This record gives sequence, C-alpha cells and structure tokens, in this order.
Amino acid sequence: MFKRTFFLASFLAYSCVAIAVPSISHAQVQLAQMRTSTQVRQLLDDGRRLVDRGDYAGAISVYQQAAELEPRNASIHSAIGYLYAQQGNYSASLSSYRRAVSLNPNNPDYQYALGFVSGSMGDYRTAKEAYRSAIRLNRNNVNSYVGLATVLLRLGEHSNAKWAYEEAVKIDPNHPQVRQLKTLMNTKGGRR
Repeated sequence: MFKRTFFLASFLAYSCVAIAVPSISHAQVQLAQMRTSTQVRQLLDDGRRLVDRGDYAGAISVYQQAAELEPRNASIHSAIGYLYAQQGNYSASLSSYRRAVSLNPNNPDYQYALGFVSGSMGDYRTAKEAYRSAIRLNRNNVNSYVGLATVLLRLGEHSNAKWAYEEAVKIDPNHPQVRQLKTLMNTKGGRR
C-alpha cells in the first residue's frame, strides 16, 4: 500500500511540474515577445522621426533593425522599400517591396508599389502583373489604373491601355495623372 501511495504521490508531483513547465515557458515566450514588440515600436517611432527630418538613410537603418526583430512584418519592409524609392535606389526598393508582397500578397498598396518600382526600372511585364493585382484587390485606386495604362502603352498594348485609362477616368476624371495620361495616350497612339 505504501508503494502505491508513494508512486501515486510521485506521479502527481511529477505531473504538476510537467504541466507547470509549459505554462512558465509560455509566459517566458510572451514576455520576450512583449520586449521585442516594445523594441520594434520604439524603432518605428525613431524611424518616423528620422523620416520627418528627411534623414532617409538613418530611417532605413533603423527600420532594418526593426525588420531583424520582426522579419515577417510586411509593413516594415514596405516602409524600407518606400524610403529606398525616395532615394532613387530602385533595386533595393524592389527587393523590399517583393518581400512585403511575399508576406502579404493581398495588400493593394504593396502591389501598387511593386508595380511602380518595376515600371521605373523598365520591367514592364512585372509592373503590369503587379498593377493588375493591385486593381483586383482595390478597384477604386486611380493610380493603379494610371500605372497599368502607362506600362501597357510601353508594351504596345494600346487597346488594353485605353481600357485602363477609361477606368481611371470613371474613378476620377479630374485627377492630374489622368489628365497627363490622356496626353500620353494621344501621343503614343493609344487613341483609337
């Protein structure tokens, strides 16, 4: 009887320790995540202040530190891509936007940015697909239609460009880029 009671007591004590360990471990993970989250928030705030001062290189460095802490945060990669584009470093911008899109392919702003940077680099086919994705995700963004029409003209797809232009006109006929696109459509032979 003593052996059974001792065994049962030992088993219960061991079980309580085994059950408590995951809870402690889970709490440690949560605490580490909270610390990381606080660090990331601080880095993002610091980066925003640097952007406001026009220090894009400094902001990129700070955002890269945040990306190391949260590598799956698409917003951070998008911010880095934006800043690289502002500096004219489209190659680095493209890499950052590709990462943002791979993490969150359903974000129309990331798709639009990927289209813009790809088009700026002369990769019109990639730009075309990115703009189409942006439009599929948000049919009311006039800039996506303008971007699509522009790259379609450069690809020689005049009838498709005309469609994209007409969609942009439906959304905002007075938008400055829509007016510029009209001129481009007329000079590139997009008018039929």
